[in-house]
Formats: sequence, structure tokens, C-alpha cells
Amino acid sequence: MSGSRGKILVVDDEVAVAEMLADFLTEQGYQVTMAHGGVEALAKIDLEHPQVILLDIRMHGMDGVEVLRRIRSFDKQVGILMISGNGDIDLAKQTIEMGAFDYTLKPVDLAFLSRTVEKMVAQASASVAPSAERTPETTPSAHNLLYDLALEIFGVARSLAPMARESVGRELEQVALVMVQQSAGGERSEIIRTLNQIRTLLRFAKDLADITDDVHRALEASVAKARRSVGLS
Repeated sequence: MSGSRGKILVVDDEVAVAEMLADFLTEQGYQVTMAHGGVEALAKIDLEHPQVILLDIRMHGMDGVEVLRRIRSFDKQVGILMISGNGDIDLAKQTIEMGAFDYTLKPVDLAFLSRTVEKMVAQASASVAPSAERTPETTPSAHNLLYDLALEIFGVARSLAPMARESVGRELEQVALVMVQQSAGGERSEIIRTLNQIRTLLRFAKDLADITDDVHRALEASVAKARRSVGLS
């Protein structure tokens, strides 16, 4: 949007709350996108590249704390304001240690929100160096993305039921290890074949009900990001 003050993603599974915040920030001159769950939020971050994220802590499925953890695994710069209920103040304070900019309680104080979003947008803009001065760390490397994907796969494999872990889980772990080894110097074609193999195994795991749809979608989003890092759409 031309003339926008910045791009913001509002994440809340309460549609009415998300729409209220989005309307307020749109009136303030920001370009606003909404997501109503953790998996949807991660997908939209990858597509929209917001400068600021408003992130509800309590959501069905993947909660805001897990979304925050995943975001910070690949993006240290985007400003994140956690939105908390009165019963989650201690948890909200812990999210600051995890990399959140700040937190606010429901019902949201709009004056505080306006000031905080302005600070986060300014901070995000200041952290973006001119293209000639950017360091390689500005964008996660293919190696780092593949390694992070392997960690996710191992985490899921270790949480599977015993029978599933002995079959698809162990196969996923082995393929993930191969992928990490390839990322350190393997041919692009080898990495692509391994990523396709991971996709197939994940589909099997979902169809056999070894993993939930939410877990499958989250891992599929990570696989898609890894594929883009090696030049695939």
C-alpha cells in the first residue's frame, strides 16, 4: 500500500478482537493483515514480511508462545507485541525474555498500542541497513534453514507414539540427518530429492494419523521455506 506507515500482522483466534485491532491500526495509516491461528500466522509472515506482529498468547492449536519461539528462530528483527489476558501476566513477562518487544493486557489500551507500534516500526526500519551494507546474516542461509527444519523433525519424531516412532519417526530422523549433511556441501539436486522425501514421509505420517493436521501444516511450511532457500518455489 503506497504511503503506508508500515506493515503489521495481527494474530488472534478471536475474530472480533483481531478485526477491532486491525481497523484501529488501519485508521492509523498502517497496512494490516490478520491471522486467526499460529500456523496461519507463520505462513503469512513468510508471505507478507511484516515489520510488527501483534500476537495473542492464548490461541487454540499452536499458542502465541510457540509462535514467538518459531519466529525468533528465523527472524530476530521483527517487532512482536504479545497480547495477554489478566491470568497470563507471568507468562507474558517470560515472553520478553524470549524476544518479544513488550506485552499488553486485554482489553487493549489503544493509546499504549499506538505508541508501542510506532516504536517497533521505527526500530524495525532502523535495523534495515542499505542493501550494499547488509551482512549475510540479514537473510537466513540455506544451511541454517535446513538445520532448523531438521530440529523440528527430530522434535516431532520424538513425540510420536512408540509404534509410529519405530517406523516413520526413525525414517524421518535419518532423512533429516542426511539433509543437514548435504546442506554443508551437497549438490542442490541431492537436497531437493531429500526435501521431496521428507514431504512424502510427512504425508504418510498425516494420513496414518501419526501427526495432527496442525503439525503437518507447520512442518510443510518449514519445508516450503527450505525449498525456497535452495531456489525452488
